[in-house]
Amino acid sequence: ILALLRMIKKPGFIAGGKALLEGIDLLKLDQEQVRQTRLARVAMIPQGAMNSLNPVMRVGEQLALAMREHGQPPEGGRLAELLQQVGLRPEVSQRYPHELSGGMKQRVCIAQAISLKPRLILADEPTSALDVVVQRQTMQTLRALQEGLGATVLLVGHDMGLMAQFAQRLGVEQDAGRLRR
Repeated sequence: ILALLRMIKKPGFIAGGKALLEGIDLLKLDQEQVRQTRLARVAMIPQGAMNSLNPVMRVGEQLALAMREHGQPPEGGRLAELLQQVGLRPEVSQRYPHELSGGMKQRVCIAQAISLKPRLILADEPTSALDVVVQRQTMQTLRALQEGLGATVLLVGHDMGLMAQFAQRLGVEQDAGRLRR
């Protein structure tokens, strides 16, 4: 996931290959093109929602900042709409991350990911550290958003039962003859 967003830190590097999205090789973009592509065409739902939000900024400020950085400041009730799309009340925009449950933080991260209607959503273990009921709600929300946006969701995870319930196609990585999930 980090390779697609060109967020691999040294000494890591991309050895080769292609990552095509609508005919554009994401691995060939320059830094400015990558910055413009993030969130607008390719968005990520991080594994650790608890650590992904700025603790000193209100939720609404964080959502608005991400949109402004891409030249699309939220207008009208866009922030309220985003929060409602992920099952949160608009008032959540006035709260700080520490005032939210783990599931609510994850939904805020999902709202941020869909804020610019990307074509590809990279979900890195989006339900880790959530209880079973909240996992299911999160995955149902993600499915509804995927269908509503017409986006592709690349879901990375270790819980094969959960993945199988969500995925239309399930793949595993093979490494030197060993099967890895």
